[in-house]
Amino acid sequence: MLLILTVYLTSITCGSEFQKIDLPTKADINEIYFDNPAYGWAVTSDGELLSTWDGGRTWKIKKVTSRKINDIEFMGRRGYLAGDRGLLMKSTDRGATWQDISMNIKYRFSAVGIANDSSALVCGTDQNSMAKTRGVLYHSWNYGKSWKRAPRYGNGYADIAVTRPKKTYVLAIKRVSHSINAGMNYFHGKYEGNRLAFDFDFIEDWGFMVGSKGYFAKSNTHGKIWEEIELDITKDLFAVDMFDKSSGVAVGQDGVVIFFYEDGKRINAKYCGYNIDLYTVFITSKKIFMGGRDGTMLVMER
Repeated sequence: MLLILTVYLTSITCGSEFQKIDLPTKADINEIYFDNPAYGWAVTSDGELLSTWDGGRTWKIKKVTSRKINDIEFMGRRGYLAGDRGLLMKSTDRGATWQDISMNIKYRFSAVGIANDSSALVCGTDQNSMAKTRGVLYHSWNYGKSWKRAPRYGNGYADIAVTRPKKTYVLAIKRVSHSINAGMNYFHGKYEGNRLAFDFDFIEDWGFMVGSKGYFAKSNTHGKIWEEIELDITKDLFAVDMFDKSSGVAVGQDGVVIFFYEDGKRINAKYCGYNIDLYTVFITSKKIFMGGRDGTMLVMER
């Protein structure tokens, strides 16, 4: 069943809702991650790591690599970041220092996830392939000391979502793979349509997915079955994060921000006030952070 919603985009002033944070970088903000309301990180296209210890009021920056970083995740003191040319790094001191454990330079890693204290996974594409979309997925069950390549469950791996301590989800072109044992085995589902999915998020078995030309879908079956919610929006949606099982925020092209509620039945779409692509969104218990092109980071109170 296709649920069709007509959404009217309105332009708002940043002073009314979205506040721009002055960051010490002009590189693209590719990912924002908080492990509690105070401690957070952001990574950039220039290999920079930004960190905050006061809930995003101030940010420190350091360059950790010359390669583009696409994702970062922490669990306690242990963290991983992943990016282009096989970039994979780990930290055991909350990001103070990093060990380079990179792989094949022909890999473009798009996402990393931490399932539990000892288990992690990283996914992306193998740039050796003719189509540049051959999926690669690696797991570690020994604190990142060694990594084992998993069977290829799909092409174009784009994202990883984790519901700790054991559930992991991997997003590929036209397929979502779901594991209930930290990636030892997977069940597979599919989504239909001609548009690509770029990002998804899960809380328990409930998930939302976003993608090209306004693609927006939901699932309450571990990602096995997806119901598309047709929006009257043609902008690419690059990222989504959830408040709870039925609501959340999606961001995308030209500064579009979509708030959705009641299992996606109620939609409130706006422009953030800046004509700039937003690539990432992260919700804490107090604030919503959004990041994008040219060092743009926005924040709003929940």
